[in-house]
Amino acid sequence: MFPFAGITPDGGFMPRYATEWIDYQLPSGQDFAVAVCGYSGKVRHMYIGQDPVRRAFVRHVYVEGDDCQTGEHCLAMDCRLNRAEPEHLLHMLDMMEDEPVDEEMAKQWGTESTLQCFLRFAHKISESLPEDKKAQTPPLEE
Repeated sequence: MFPFAGITPDGGFMPRYATEWIDYQLPSGQDFAVAVCGYSGKVRHMYIGQDPVRRAFVRHVYVEGDDCQTGEHCLAMDCRLNRAEPEHLLHMLDMMEDEPVDEEMAKQWGTESTLQCFLRFAHKISESLPEDKKAQTPPLEE
């Protein structure tokens, strides 16, 4: 992978796909948002609360062939281009380390890992997206 966003090793430009933010509200009334990848149609990022800075930085993905420049920081574990390691995922979710969830949540999600609960939640949201959000969008014009 070349170190500059969207630039190939030969100096060309990788296709750039938009990220669409979708806002939700938890039953408790707390806001949360997910970022849907325009390439895969899957949830690639999420946060709880208001975070306009994160929205400003998580706006595009650059994909060419088998290389996604955000593949190391992506919650869509079932995307063929995902290369995310647990430490990157924890950082994305503002966690220093994985922590166990309470017994009730562990029973509901089938895991004691907070990280795995978030990943399963992201996957469930991806599955429930409207079909037009799941479809790959055309690359953006440069």
